[in-house]
Amino acid sequence: MPTEKPRPVRPGLPMVSSDLNVKTAWLYYVEGFTQEQIAEKLGVSRVKVMRTLAACTAEGIVVTMINAPTADQVALERALEKRWNLNAAVVIPTPSAQEHLEKAIGHAVAAYLGEQMQDGMTLAIGGGATLHSSLGFLARRRLKRASVVALVGSLPHSQWINPSIVAAKVADVFEVDSYQITAPVTVDEPSLRDLLWAQPALQDVRRRAAAADIALLTVGDMSPDATIFRYGIVPSSLIPSLKAKGAIANMLCYFIDADGRLVDHEVNGCIMAIDLDVVGRVPNVVLAAGGKRKVAAILAALKAVDTNVLITDSETAAALLSKGA
Repeated sequence: MPTEKPRPVRPGLPMVSSDLNVKTAWLYYVEGFTQEQIAEKLGVSRVKVMRTLAACTAEGIVVTMINAPTADQVALERALEKRWNLNAAVVIPTPSAQEHLEKAIGHAVAAYLGEQMQDGMTLAIGGGATLHSSLGFLARRRLKRASVVALVGSLPHSQWINPSIVAAKVADVFEVDSYQITAPVTVDEPSLRDLLWAQPALQDVRRRAAAADIALLTVGDMSPDATIFRYGIVPSSLIPSLKAKGAIANMLCYFIDADGRLVDHEVNGCIMAIDLDVVGRVPNVVLAAGGKRKVAAILAALKAVDTNVLITDSETAAALLSKGA
């Protein structure tokens, strides 16, 4: 089996973390980065790094070891960053109840957007339960010359799960324009899909998505409980035939195999979503997903798109490192 080549780290937004002070201390005291190197990674001044390190010592976070509740999370973050050459990983504690996981990751997604979205930036965003969960945590503020682009089409019957709703609501929070794929998520024939993409309005959406500063994605597994099947976005009756073709995950409603490649199934030719290879070229690709049942799907997603930032929970992070070794 050929050895997987490590991905080069692309220039991106400043490094993020579940606890940035602890990560600063970790980089300096554990990994031996210089203050200048840490300042460059975090996008701050060297003086800021010096003050953070001094505060960590004064508050007892750093003794002869890093002494903070989040130290284990930061250790997982660094292991993920090294294993997949990520610009950053954010690892949150796994909630005691599984039903709270999507909301917990959604909170971390909202924190990321709050920190990283600035005037003049374009956010390209998918849909799904995890990203929808972030909406309740986003702080309203007005951005200038910014925009949000939906990466997936719409559902005729509008529910909270409608992929385009996430983009529209994020745009509302930031008081910016949103651009939508004004077509169903799935169409009957590939030829119809091609005709729709030939429309000037949808070509404009595709161009805006390709020129985005941040692409925010999630990934689903192939179980009947996955959002895409549970809500009938794609019929669950297709699961057996999709699995027979090697499908192990879905991203932007496309179905991919363990190597991150689109499977040879007719449904992939009928999806109205921005192509994964286009999304993968966005400078800052953020993947937010968690749960042990999604481990294989997340591993596939990391191969499907060149990911810069991974937002997940601690149990999933440990499982990814174990499986992806």
